[in-house]
Amino acid sequence: METIYIGLLFIAIAIAVKIYPGLLAGYNSLSNRDKENAESNALPTFAAIVFGVMGLISIAGYLVSIWLNKPSLSGIWVLVTIVGMIVLIVFGNILVNNRSR
Repeated sequence: METIYIGLLFIAIAIAVKIYPGLLAGYNSLSNRDKENAESNALPTFAAIVFGVMGLISIAGYLVSIWLNKPSLSGIWVLVTIVGMIVLIVFGNILVNNRSR
């Protein structure tokens, strides 16, 4: 059941990041030029999508574990969190450092 709560938490974070991009780690320490560049490259939208997908995958993993009667699959949120954070770090840096034309 905690997997559902974690999935809902990820979805809530997605909504909060879309509304308040300053919640992203390191966003407030960027220069104004880098913030504008990140916003023009849709970094807050990308982060919100990644967090939303992480939440949906966590909830779906829990439901699949119940359907297959395999309780070991309900811990999929750990793998989802690790992979999601790697994706956010790598592609987030690309979006911040890629200059829009």
